[in-house]
Amino acid sequence: MLLWTIQHKAAYNILLETGRLIANEKYLLFEGAFRSSYDWLTEQMKKRIGMPPNGVKYPIWAWYQWEGVRKRLDMRTHRYGGEKGTPIVLLSIDVPDDMVLLSDFDMWHVILNDGYLPLYEKDDIEDPSEDEKLKSWENVFCIDEVTDCWYVPKSTQATFWELKKEWVLKAEHFVLAG
Repeated sequence: MLLWTIQHKAAYNILLETGRLIANEKYLLFEGAFRSSYDWLTEQMKKRIGMPPNGVKYPIWAWYQWEGVRKRLDMRTHRYGGEKGTPIVLLSIDVPDDMVLLSDFDMWHVILNDGYLPLYEKDDIEDPSEDEKLKSWENVFCIDEVTDCWYVPKSTQATFWELKKEWVLKAEHFVLAG
């Protein structure tokens, strides 16, 4: 599956040196409030694409499509967090399909905010139970469904347990403008 991932240059160097890159919990973009959402996602990955390799707790993130388009990200307009002057690398990668879990980028933010995630307005619940909320989160994987609650064109993110050097098709170096 053709994907694009943006990595810090230091992470890319680790990939080149060791032949693989795994998520380092120290650098993940979440505080305590988001940890339960990321933990929920890792459990879903275990169910849907299999167990992680030894020593892997969190996934690598990439883009499958951005605003409905399957193409390389335009780094002149793509928003990527980080300090001005930070060296980053945009990697075009080909990951085996059965090792990737796709999810809706916009819906993911409802999960990050611990909300209820309906696909349709008619399915919204005013005060859902914890079980109803957690079940609704599985809608984040309904990437092909057009609904009356979510943006079109869709941005689709990809998660996978590790990135192998041999999956890299192209590496483009950039410096964050701020």
